[in-house]
Amino acid sequence: MGIRIDFTDVGGGDFQPIEPGTYNAVVFNAEVRDSQAGKPYINWDFKITGPKYEGRHQWYMTSLQKQALWKLKQMLLRLGIPEEKLAGVFDLDLEELIGKPCKIVVEHEQYQGQIRDRVVDVLPPDQETLNAPLFR
Repeated sequence: MGIRIDFTDVGGGDFQPIEPGTYNAVVFNAEVRDSQAGKPYINWDFKITGPKYEGRHQWYMTSLQKQALWKLKQMLLRLGIPEEKLAGVFDLDLEELIGKPCKIVVEHEQYQGQIRDRVVDVLPPDQETLNAPLFR
């Protein structure tokens, strides 16, 4: 049995890059993946909370290799994990971070001849964002 789909007024799906800048966002999803070389990393999916580009997703990766863990630790601190918890062995539950507010810094990069968005940093949210309701 087939499925009837109405594609009237549906675009081609190629999003234009967003303007470089800093945006309020939340952690929408995070999962451990393996690179093409078989090295594990966390793939972070952020959802911009607006006002400009509200609902757009941006992605960021943090390596789980020993020499790169400083970057993950910095990001976890900025997401509000207390420093004392990150002093030794730490059991990271990615699901507990879903919905955490933050700011993401987006720049552009050239990839296969096209301009693409690239998250270059994750910053702590401002106080106003911390006090706002999580979902509107």
